[in-house]
Amino acid sequence: MTKRTRHKEEISEDLINRLPDDILVNIISHLTLKEAARTSVLSNRWRNLWTFTNSLEFDASESLWNVGFGNLEQERSKYINWVNNVLELHRGSTINEFKVRFDLCDFHQSDITNWVYTVLGKRVQYIKLDLWPGRYGHYYTFPKEFYNSIESGRGLSGIKFLRCLHFKTVNVNGKDIELFIQNCPLLDRLCVDHSKTLVRLRVIGSSIQLKYLEIQSCYLMEEIEISAPSLLSFRYYGQAIKINIENVPQLVDVSIRGSHTFRVTYFVGPIISCFPQLKTLELDSCNEVSL
Repeated sequence: MTKRTRHKEEISEDLINRLPDDILVNIISHLTLKEAARTSVLSNRWRNLWTFTNSLEFDASESLWNVGFGNLEQERSKYINWVNNVLELHRGSTINEFKVRFDLCDFHQSDITNWVYTVLGKRVQYIKLDLWPGRYGHYYTFPKEFYNSIESGRGLSGIKFLRCLHFKTVNVNGKDIELFIQNCPLLDRLCVDHSKTLVRLRVIGSSIQLKYLEIQSCYLMEEIEISAPSLLSFRYYGQAIKINIENVPQLVDVSIRGSHTFRVTYFVGPIISCFPQLKTLELDSCNEVSL
């Protein structure tokens, strides 16, 4: 390394260290959690900065490919300890996003529920629980006490800051989802993927701010009823169901796909009134069509 190169690096490092903590935390928040934690060795000043990160993404899905069946519980234990330790060390007052991506199920209900309570207490805006593949079919389910807290308005005030919910291999029913929608005034994105308890869903209300709704692979689904003036995009992937859509003046994107037995004409009627305003329409395995 030349003196000139070393001098440039020293200047760059000096400039970075002059930045205020909030800017450094913002930079760290763009790193993965493991990368962020590594910054703690840079200096005494950096030791705890990573614990203020506002982005907590716990993605260990790739490690599942290398895990044998006999070692799965051991890996689950390691993963749960990782999340618990980071949340315990986290010092920030707010969290923008909290994402879990690993093979967990209802056997781990206590830990998962505690995570959600913790991040809601820090005014989290985006929660993603991707617990695929949910072995043995024991999908995670929020305990009854959780919904009671939402309904009573006590103990979960942080829920009002939620903007995005993404549940994959999480069992929620229509009433559960409606409770989230009704009590999260800022919620504009909702995705439910592989719920075995979702049968009927009503997204109805003039004050609902929901803009993006996606229901995917909920194979017991029978009916969706939508009346939401703010809705921009509706996507449904699954079997043929009854759909009723009205009062959606801003809806411009519709995607409906199903299995090889899926009949496209079955869904034309419910959405035909929206045709003049649509910009994108996708039915079954068709390519996107610009209108």
